[in-house]
Amino acid sequence: MSGPKAFRIVTRAEIISICRRNLARLDAAIEIWALTCKRNGTIGQSDIDQVIARRDEIRRMLDADRFTDLQKQVVAEISYLNADTERRAEKAAESAARRKGDLRRAKSAAQALLARFESSHIEIPVDLRRELATPAASVESLNQAVSKGLMLLQPTDGSGAVTERQRALADRLDAGDRRLTIEEWTSRQTGSNDDQTLSKVDKFLGELVGLGIDPSPFSARIAALEAEPRARQALVADSLLLDLNSAIKTGRERARLERDLAERHAELSEMKSAESAALRAEIEQALAKSGANDQELVKRADFLIEAEVRSMAAEERRRAVLEGLASLGYEVSEGMMTAWVSGGRVVLRKSANPGYGVELSGGSQTDVMQVRAVGLGNPADPRDAGRDKDMETIWCGEFERLQSLVAQAGGNVSIESARPVGQFPLKVVSDLGVPSIEDGLTKHYQTRP
Repeated sequence: MSGPKAFRIVTRAEIISICRRNLARLDAAIEIWALTCKRNGTIGQSDIDQVIARRDEIRRMLDADRFTDLQKQVVAEISYLNADTERRAEKAAESAARRKGDLRRAKSAAQALLARFESSHIEIPVDLRRELATPAASVESLNQAVSKGLMLLQPTDGSGAVTERQRALADRLDAGDRRLTIEEWTSRQTGSNDDQTLSKVDKFLGELVGLGIDPSPFSARIAALEAEPRARQALVADSLLLDLNSAIKTGRERARLERDLAERHAELSEMKSAESAALRAEIEQALAKSGANDQELVKRADFLIEAEVRSMAAEERRRAVLEGLASLGYEVSEGMMTAWVSGGRVVLRKSANPGYGVELSGGSQTDVMQVRAVGLGNPADPRDAGRDKDMETIWCGEFERLQSLVAQAGGNVSIESARPVGQFPLKVVSDLGVPSIEDGLTKHYQTRP
């Protein structure tokens, strides 16, 4: 199959460009991961160092020409970072909800203990009363205060004997029950199911903070909910929970959009055109302040990236083919690249085989190129069919050498289709500027002086 061929070529430059854009996207993903997790307080420097070390290892694959491994690892690492971001955000939200719940239960226990002291007409130290009643007290200080209150039930003299006052206090507080730990006391005051509604609210608030959203617009409604009797909280919380859930959904969508914009910005940074620079500036503004057209901006970036990648790849493919043919003895001159683009095809002659050459076409709108051996001269002149067939056979071997040269340079040439030698009469292209009768094209090659 050594006649006209359709083939695809992937060049080393094209592969490296793909890898560099992938690495740029990975850098963007790492930056987003670090910023988000730092905001949630869920990573330390050791976590960052581990991710950077993996990133550097992936980068070294580029120098080692491990292009396929690099692309696979980038996809896997970005997927991991996105999943890890969500996992850590979930963990942070649960931790925040747990802290709020602990504080709420500690306050409830302190108030319950004060109420028991009041109802039992028991005098307690002024400092202890202040500690139990301080609104802004921390969980730790409240628990310490409750512990002090419960300690009043325990003997204090060295003999271990229980005084009448302590026994009376114990009877009035515990009503003859066994001594309670602070955890048991707190649990008895709040009940295991009392905090379910507020726990949901706390979890949503933690997610909002993790997404970088200010939860203060909900503060008044949450305070009103906390003031409701526990029996009514579940009934009045529905609208608040719906609004919180809606805010979280919007925040997640915005986070995904920001991630998409950041990745496009990173890919565009690998391109040098004025259009890509202008679009990067627009994306930077969008990342600083969200807008209604941000999704359209992602689409525009995708379109420009695809167009520039396609243009760059086509240019590198044409260059690789022309350089390969030049090394095989075909005459390649300045301007042939432009002639190929503008005219859709170009013809190269080989001085070792006067009267013959190859015609290249395609590669602009698609990544498929066509190549065929051609005769050079007057199409009206008689042809030697046997010699034409021999030259097509010779071109078959040269095409195999071209494939080898591209492979040595780190690229790949694959044949899409090929016709047998002699299946079609050899195409004749007018030489020395004489137009071809077959297609009316002027020649697009120049001989070197």
